[in-house]
Amino acid sequence: MTPASSAPAALDHQHASTLIASWLSRGWQDYRRRPVISVLYGVGFSLLSWIIVIALSLSDLHWALLPSLSGAMLVGPLIAVGLYQISHQINSNSAVKIEAPGQILLIGVILMVLVLIWIRAATILFALFYGLKPFPGFIDLLQTLFQTSSGFWLIIVGSLVGGLFAAFSFAITVFSMPMLVSEPVDAFTAMGRSFSASVRHFGLIWQWAAILTGLAFFGFLSGMILMVIIFPLLGYASWHAYCDVFDSSPIKKTST
Repeated sequence: MTPASSAPAALDHQHASTLIASWLSRGWQDYRRRPVISVLYGVGFSLLSWIIVIALSLSDLHWALLPSLSGAMLVGPLIAVGLYQISHQINSNSAVKIEAPGQILLIGVILMVLVLIWIRAATILFALFYGLKPFPGFIDLLQTLFQTSSGFWLIIVGSLVGGLFAAFSFAITVFSMPMLVSEPVDAFTAMGRSFSASVRHFGLIWQWAAILTGLAFFGFLSGMILMVIIFPLLGYASWHAYCDVFDSSPIKKTST
């Protein structure tokens, strides 16, 4: 049985917290087995995030900071492809290659388009609430958002719109990226099966998404320092989530 050809497995949604804890636990085990490459991945992600922040600040594009940071969550599964491969190697006890690199790049292009659309949507929302006027600096923007009624409603509406972007992006990538690492399928088939599995296991997946978002939020609040641990951990855990949802663990497959 291959993960691409198998339907999502039947999971016990009543014990979602236990299942999610097992994904994180197995992800941490993978982190400890490959500490050097894991730390390098985390440092690389943190540095990339800071480079984006500094570049936007120096370019006087403060308005794009918040949308860009939230957009980083949309492309997280793409950046974590190497981590999926590492977990795949650890759990297969053999060297493995990425089966569909070209299809992964195609999804990457789709994700980048979604990020650009989200950034443009955020700009339009600001204009709708505050009119066509110069965008304030980052500190002034935070004061505007949290100290005015218009800012309050902008946060509410922006969160709803951004949530739709994030939910759709998460649904089509949470399992499609690991699937393309392990199986030579096309991008649209992988995204379709990822979306279908997310809908079928909605109760479980929204809790998993909440955990991912919460941990990533703490990572951002730490000035990206905690991302050195959090990002690789979530990447490894996401691989184990894929294996459980699609019943594609190498151990299970060799025992059948």
